[in-house]
Amino acid sequence: MSAQSIDTDFLVVGAGPAGSSLACFLGQNGLEGIVISSAPGTADTPRAHATNPPALECLRDIGLERDCLSLATRGLPVQSHRWCRSMVGVEYGKVQFWGGHPDNARDVATASPCEYVDLPQSDMEPLLVKYASQHGFQVRFGTELVDARRQTDFVACTVRDSIAQLTYTMRAKFLFGADGGRSMVARSFDTQFLREPSQGVACNILLNADLNHLMNGREAQLHWIMQPDRKSRFGTAPTMRMVRPWTQWLLVFFAPGTGDDPFRGTSPRSPELIGRVREIIGDESVDVEILRIDPWVTRETVAEKYSSGDNVFLLGDAAHRHPPAYGLGSNTCIQDAYNLGWKVAYVSKGLAGPALLKSYHEERQPVGASLVKESNQCLRDHMRVWEALGMSTASAEEGRKHLEELYAPTPAGAASRLRLDRALRGKRREGESLGLGMNQRYVSGAVYLDDETAPCPVVEGDPIVKVRISTYPGVRLPHAWLDVASRKKEVSTHDLAGRGCFCLFTGHGGGAWKQATKNISAATGIPIKAYSIGLGLEWHDVYRQWSDVREVDEDGCILVRPDRFVAWRSMRMISDCERKLWEVLDKVLARG
Repeated sequence: MSAQSIDTDFLVVGAGPAGSSLACFLGQNGLEGIVISSAPGTADTPRAHATNPPALECLRDIGLERDCLSLATRGLPVQSHRWCRSMVGVEYGKVQFWGGHPDNARDVATASPCEYVDLPQSDMEPLLVKYASQHGFQVRFGTELVDARRQTDFVACTVRDSIAQLTYTMRAKFLFGADGGRSMVARSFDTQFLREPSQGVACNILLNADLNHLMNGREAQLHWIMQPDRKSRFGTAPTMRMVRPWTQWLLVFFAPGTGDDPFRGTSPRSPELIGRVREIIGDESVDVEILRIDPWVTRETVAEKYSSGDNVFLLGDAAHRHPPAYGLGSNTCIQDAYNLGWKVAYVSKGLAGPALLKSYHEERQPVGASLVKESNQCLRDHMRVWEALGMSTASAEEGRKHLEELYAPTPAGAASRLRLDRALRGKRREGESLGLGMNQRYVSGAVYLDDETAPCPVVEGDPIVKVRISTYPGVRLPHAWLDVASRKKEVSTHDLAGRGCFCLFTGHGGGAWKQATKNISAATGIPIKAYSIGLGLEWHDVYRQWSDVREVDEDGCILVRPDRFVAWRSMRMISDCERKLWEVLDKVLARG
């Protein structure tokens, strides 16, 4: 059967973290559209889970942080990974993660108003879909994109409703492919991908098992089970991932270097699989209920182009595909959407020229390429720990001997212990990888660099770990706590910026900047907020954090984009500051 066509300005394909968050950010800006998803509903398995501060900052901007925190697991259960014989067996080592180490906790508190949390995708997606559906976007599940073709003024999308068995056309001014690793949007527009060979296959096993009586002192987000003397057809190095402390788990098996699925033909009721799970737990008395078996393939793939023309865009897993190392999958999806959403809104409202949309690819494709490379390298680093614990030995007997050697008071034993020590120390880099999620530096037409006389500051230390805190154009806005002099309620600089608006920060002697923003906003309709920070001004730099990071004089200014990245700055007050601000905004927004 077929039906008449439907017209929409914005069609988002996919309702996962990328698609649903994009609909949220478009809706935040007053736009209306449609989200379609071939799935019957929101995620029914936990999938992605680690939510980092920069992603939570994006959700804070639309008022969802509190809801996220109410559903998330926080603190101690999130802040370490452990390597052990079984859930109750010998622990070979533990590494602090996600703010668990005091150095990293200080870095997080300095860089962001948000924290690391564990929020399963199955809990996050309903929050995003609810917000989107209440802010101008209809969400249609069980609806599949069959193909898409660019026409003169729109994209013609053939869509199939799996419930009504209807096939019809949607005509969209903008099409967004957030439809995952088998993206039909990417295929429809012949997107080319940069690929490296897969590192193997893996499988997620969702299960219920009440381990509350076992977890005191063993709290961790991931439990890597190392049993080199027990070889299993289900793969090596299984990890028990906490979903809900301590009753629901996602058990992940890895089979490096193979394309064969070791779980083919295995059902959730398989005695062999249930027995293997009990071995991993280490307590035969625990009842195990396996709910789902979901195989997947590790990928090292990124799209060469994130856009096709000026009205078709890829984001999330449709654009970058990689293993979950560093926990940046859904986080990067959300940040892709946050970058793209305001640009589409400004172009659609006539506040910016179409060329602004080119900056989405220019800014986000290098981020995706870096993530794909680093996450795959991180998985290889995990394998060093597995090898140090004998998981790569050819037989169970060799694995047993390797374990014995680890405990032996011999030169060979000392060498084995040193390899394990170095491998575990190397994992601290992943556990404190705040810089990888925050050090994006955008270089595009949407960043004004003409007034800079020096290069962007380099990161002091390991850029995977340490954060570049600067107001250099193209860098994320530094976080600083501010308050009014009477101390009513602290707010972050991030809370003053965002919300679909440009934001200008200045200080004593910067009144002319604020007047300029009012004049330009009144003349163009561009939403620009302006704030004065300093003693006796609108906002008090009570901890002197802002003066430490602003890098401009009191009467200078910092112009921040709606996605809270610095667009431009002036080191001091200048003559005819309004003309300069016009010039900057015209260039950043491609206003011709």
